[in-house]
Amino acid sequence: MTLFKQMAIAVSLLILAILAAVMIQNYQTAKKDMIESLYQMTVNNISSLSSTLAENANKAAVMKSILNATPNDKTTPEDKTPAIVKSIIDAAFDSGYYKLIEFKTDTYTYKQVDNEPIEGVPTWFIKLSDIQIEPISTEVTHNWMQIGKLTVLGDITLTYKALYKIFINLLYLFAIVSLISLTLLAVMLHFILKPLKRVKHQAEAILNNEFIIEEKEPYTTEFKDVSNAMNSMVRRVKEIFKQATEAVKRNKELQYNDPVTKLFNRRYLMIKLPELISLEGKTDGGTIMLLALDGAEHINQTLGRQKADEFFYALGALFKKAAITDDDTITARVNGTEFIIVLPNTKKDEAHHIAQNIIQNFTQLLERYNISQTQSNLNIGIYRYKADISVADLLTRVDTALLHAKNDENSSVYLYEESDEESSLTKTQWRNLFEQSIQNASFKFQFTPVKDIQTKQLLHNVVSFEIFTDDERSYNYNSLIAPAITLGMTSELYLAVLKLLFDTYNTKLKHVNYAMKLPKEFLEDEDNFDKLMLLFKKQKKNNHKHLCFEVADSFASHKTATVLGYVDLFKKYGFTLGIHSYTASASDFSYLKDINPKFIKVDTQFLLDQSQDAINNLKVITSSLDIEIIATGVKTEEDVQMLRKYNIYKLQGAIVDTI
Repeated sequence: MTLFKQMAIAVSLLILAILAAVMIQNYQTAKKDMIESLYQMTVNNISSLSSTLAENANKAAVMKSILNATPNDKTTPEDKTPAIVKSIIDAAFDSGYYKLIEFKTDTYTYKQVDNEPIEGVPTWFIKLSDIQIEPISTEVTHNWMQIGKLTVLGDITLTYKALYKIFINLLYLFAIVSLISLTLLAVMLHFILKPLKRVKHQAEAILNNEFIIEEKEPYTTEFKDVSNAMNSMVRRVKEIFKQATEAVKRNKELQYNDPVTKLFNRRYLMIKLPELISLEGKTDGGTIMLLALDGAEHINQTLGRQKADEFFYALGALFKKAAITDDDTITARVNGTEFIIVLPNTKKDEAHHIAQNIIQNFTQLLERYNISQTQSNLNIGIYRYKADISVADLLTRVDTALLHAKNDENSSVYLYEESDEESSLTKTQWRNLFEQSIQNASFKFQFTPVKDIQTKQLLHNVVSFEIFTDDERSYNYNSLIAPAITLGMTSELYLAVLKLLFDTYNTKLKHVNYAMKLPKEFLEDEDNFDKLMLLFKKQKKNNHKHLCFEVADSFASHKTATVLGYVDLFKKYGFTLGIHSYTASASDFSYLKDINPKFIKVDTQFLLDQSQDAINNLKVITSSLDIEIIATGVKTEEDVQMLRKYNIYKLQGAIVDTI
């Protein structure tokens, strides 16, 4: 229960108790005063009535004759009552002020009693009020002679009615005053606790790893102290995060950037190449360029060291600008005179056009620095690779392409492409296969475990899928994803797979955590956002906490706004988000703070290539954001032991099943 509700209830009960006590006191006072007033009125009335009976001159004579009456008279006491007595008592009783009038003498008794129930007042109120009054008696005398005894009881009907009216008015007054008091209390508490809401908002932001400084200082001393303490903590965390990110950026620049051109170096290229040439997320391979600069020594001698460095920096910027075709593109300087540009998902015609633009811009760069084209030139070898090629074969073949370019007298650009093997299926066959698979949900799931080797706990299973047909043929993920992207059917496939995954979870996979990678082609399709939302709405809530979606680091860092939209969608329905293929390639790490993934998955070779300081800085960043580090591609026991030295225990890879 919130502090506002607790204070509101406590103060409300106090106000209601005070009001109720005041109302009850008023009611009791009114009741006492009315009973006292009834008593005084009855006393006055009995005095007047007794005087009237005593002062009647004829009455004395009548009474005397009655007193001398014979004892054997058969008349009743009431029959013996003189008419004048009856008349006087009846007139007084009919006035409505009496519940009982009784006049008793030695020879007769006359009584008038009102036994009718009280009207106009609820029975429960009569029982609640329970007004008790005693009869009042007095001696009736005439000329110092006692005539009889008069007893009267005041009528409490009017008292009950008046008291009930007062009670109703007090209830109305109580309700109105309570409503006004509670309204004023709510307004007062709203303003008093308004600073607390800001403190709460700041605390929730800290829990979500958001660094918010509360600029408006609360005027309440206790809230002010809390706010200042939280601001101090946030500033420290922000400073730690800033220092760690700067350290990671410096480490990346020292380890993976060429100091002159600011391009990536060969070390980074060799770490990144296996990911870039892998099939996942690619259509049918990509293109790699090897660019060789002839005449570098002449440039250094002509321009001098400082000017030559400016020239090489401009040359690197030229390459980088020309190669901006994809988020995964990498431009690297592999040695003093050779550069490599990797263009995933780039067709050969587009790559050849990029190479021609580079040659043209290079010529303009030479002219700008007054360097003769006869003394310096640029050769480009282009190789169109398939996704299943090894890194060694890739570099060998692009080097072969460069040799052809250098030996070609007509052109400095050479495109090397091996003849395509016949595909097992045509595009039409692939399309029919996908459509039938979606219609029949003929998918089979494959799971890759992710474990914490320190606790021996299974963290989650990474879900992949394959297609199987009625004739018992199957197509694994690596063989089907390329034609799916080419045919533009990635979205339909993944939506069908997710639906089947949810249905399978409800029957077979309960209480199992799992993760699924979403390719960028799926995320870039704006229609999929609404389709996912509709799919999530139909699923049972117990699915949510067990499913995590993964996106590539290159996509998350370049398309942060798109990913944030999906993050909000996932949070709304209880899902989480992780990042895979993390290589710290982004120039700014704020996207991690914005996206706040559950984990980042980092290739083992990349981690083992880092220094201890670099790992520590990365851990500072992830710890400050409550992000887990998971090492992927763990293949050998040696990898496991090296990761243990870095205190990295969450692993994914071929060897994990044996641990």
